Amino acid sequence: MLPGSVNLRLTRIQAERKAAYRVVLAQGVITLAVAAVAAAGFGAAAGRSALWGGGIGIAASAFMVLAVFRYPEGASAARIAWGFYLGQFLKVALSIALLVVAFGTQGLMPLAVLVAYAATFAGYWFASRGPASRWD
Repeated sequence: MLPGSVNLRLTRIQAERKAAYRVVLAQGVITLAVAAVAAAGFGAAAGRSALWGGGIGIAASAFMVLAVFRYPEGASAARIAWGFYLGQFLKVALSIALLVVAFGTQGLMPLAVLVAYAATFAGYWFASRGPASRWD
């Protein structure tokens, strides 16, 4: 590499982290689309409910990403595995807790909450375009 030049090549961990954030971003786009359709077709309450449901999916995925990638590159396999298991636990626990809160909130439509929450899982398919690129 020449002096003063910048290395644009991402490490494998950086590329995987970027791919994980792409999933969360895709979930945000999906949530906004579902909320817009719900609001246009069924009213403002359905749109708000869809935003809640999508927000629950986004929050759960974001916690998973943060837990998995909280350790620096070169961390032991045990620490990385612990981060994954902790992240999965937090994702499920947070999803359940926030869904309970949403269902107990007056003015929210449970079906719209669930549809938008389920729709966020499509973010995994839309954001994944094969292996993470090390040149992004």
